[in-house]
Amino acid sequence: MSLKDTARTVAVLATLHDAIGDQLKPAKKELEAGLKAAKEETGTQKIAVSLDEGREVGTVSLVQPKPAAAVADPDAFAAWVVSFGDRFASEVERKFVTSVKPGFQKKLLSEITAAGTAEWADPETGVIHEVPGVTMQGRAAYTRLTVPDEGKAAIAEAWRAGALALPGVSNPAAIEAGGDNIEKLRAELAELRKRDAWLSALEAAGVDNWEGYDHARELRGGGDES
Repeated sequence: MSLKDTARTVAVLATLHDAIGDQLKPAKKELEAGLKAAKEETGTQKIAVSLDEGREVGTVSLVQPKPAAAVADPDAFAAWVVSFGDRFASEVERKFVTSVKPGFQKKLLSEITAAGTAEWADPETGVIHEVPGVTMQGRAAYTRLTVPDEGKAAIAEAWRAGALALPGVSNPAAIEAGGDNIEKLRAELAELRKRDAWLSALEAAGVDNWEGYDHARELRGGGDES
């Protein structure tokens, strides 16, 4: 691939990246709000994604995570861990206050979350402990987009063909035709080409023997001339 082709690819991808990024975040929020409303109204939690009638490329689901364990009272939780004495002594940090090491706390909370209640089953004794300072907290629902490989291929094909219309995002045909940003990048590339040609001519003429050459390198920051 020539330098010109590489520059064109970068310009197109950069423009698409910026345009899509500007549109994706609000679109996701709108989708999530719509799915939450649909769940409340009709119980719908999953919809198909279609490019056109009868052509599905994936699904979008509203995922409701189960409640997770969280420390609501750090002092009570720490006191409970300390109550095991030497057994968990290495998992306790004493500074100005007594606290449980983050890694061990995460491990316990993960096991409590799996149990679904603020209780911990001691694997050594089988005793089930009600864990003080820990509560089960609900977590916000979120959307999950599932697009299999064949769906991605169909989307790419439709995009290349200019068959997809997205607000604020130009298709490849429109980008190829130009636009203010593309024209600006092309102008900057042309100017860089001119400067490169001029610098190449100076090098060929022996600019590295010029008495100010070392000073120029210092001004540039001491880097090499490449």
